[in-house]
Amino acid sequence: MDVARNNILQRVHAALGVEAHRPLPPTDAPVFPPVVDAEARFRAEFVALRGEIIESAEALRAFLNAFPRIATDGAELTGKIVGEPNANVRECDLGVTGCDCLVAQTGSIIVSTLSAGGRALSVLPPTHLVIARREQIVPNLAAGMALLRKRYDKHWPSALSVITGPSRTADIEKILVMGAHGPKRLALYFAD
Repeated sequence: MDVARNNILQRVHAALGVEAHRPLPPTDAPVFPPVVDAEARFRAEFVALRGEIIESAEALRAFLNAFPRIATDGAELTGKIVGEPNANVRECDLGVTGCDCLVAQTGSIIVSTLSAGGRALSVLPPTHLVIARREQIVPNLAAGMALLRKRYDKHWPSALSVITGPSRTADIEKILVMGAHGPKRLALYFAD
């Protein structure tokens, strides 16, 4: 027992004699490259995260026709109201919401309980469709938060979510699993 203990202590003592790696000094260099074309950057980041962009009204109709049960907050798409407002969201295949803004730097979508018709529509159905306008794209998260501060001032919604791609986890044995904590698919349609 003493031999094993001494062996461990000798290795610790030897390791203490080696100086640890010193981190580089802080810098003012940006972590992310600057956003030059906000829409192009958002699209690239969003698609890299496995988000789907629906490019046309025809493609939107085809996308919507693939889902038998659609829940929405009453949004009007393609000239008709899609789904059932206040439908039982747990039983629906698709949740359709609006959003507060789109963050170009990270390809993220910021939704609140006010912009997304509550909390359930963007979380419970296995597919989430966000309806946005191009002017909702902001360059970074700081600009997104500034927009929210201006919009909501002293009357903040009960919840904000920053959605960065479909739900995913790799907690178990480093195997990527989609849809673990929310929608497995995330799609976006620009309504303008």
